Amino acid sequence: MRRFILVLSCFFLSLEAREWIILSGGPALRFFEAGKERSHDKHWGNFIDSAVVRIKELKPQLAAGDQITWLVYRPGYQSRGGEINGDLLTNILKRANKEEVALFWFDTQDQLINYLNSGKDRSTTKIRHFDYFGHSNKACLLFDYSNVMDSMSKDYLHTMNFKKIKKDIFTPDAFCQSWGCHSGEFYSGKWKAHFGVPMVGAIGKTDYSRLHSLPFLSSDKGRWAQ
Repeated sequence: MRRFILVLSCFFLSLEAREWIILSGGPALRFFEAGKERSHDKHWGNFIDSAVVRIKELKPQLAAGDQITWLVYRPGYQSRGGEINGDLLTNILKRANKEEVALFWFDTQDQLINYLNSGKDRSTTKIRHFDYFGHSNKACLLFDYSNVMDSMSKDYLHTMNFKKIKKDIFTPDAFCQSWGCHSGEFYSGKWKAHFGVPMVGAIGKTDYSRLHSLPFLSSDKGRWAQ
């Protein structure tokens, strides 16, 4: 009987759903960036195109019951869309529908944190995978960099904000990666200290200029670290 109960418990454990999260920050405005020697986000979809590439890579790896959720910072695409007279929100929604993934818009840091904590029942649906595409520095994921204020951000996820996020939202074998600049220099270490799972991050800068592909390291002696 004990053996039967153990086998049954393992069976139900294997049926637990897991969530795979892709997080896209917003683009800079050309109003702020045009004319700079190192100009950001000439293409509005840097963090959207790369996210779609990643989604396509991950879909074959999903187990039964797993789900990919795409979290996108809405204000950045609303303002960039207004700047170029384009409906970027509908464009992103169409891409999510085409890839058959759940799309969740967030407007603030608090909305993002609430989703990570309780967007799913984290007692039964842990996060198996986490990718971030967007601007960042060694201590922050910067969702609206150079979108509201030139070369600055007012909406971000700082390492000091980790205390607002439950520590047990990830599976023990979760894979996490920030594809933004400098995350491997400080952010990754604080991430592992809080959540108990590593985050791959860049030492140096990353470059999104190759359309429809993942970003690449662009600093001399740049490398991925965790």
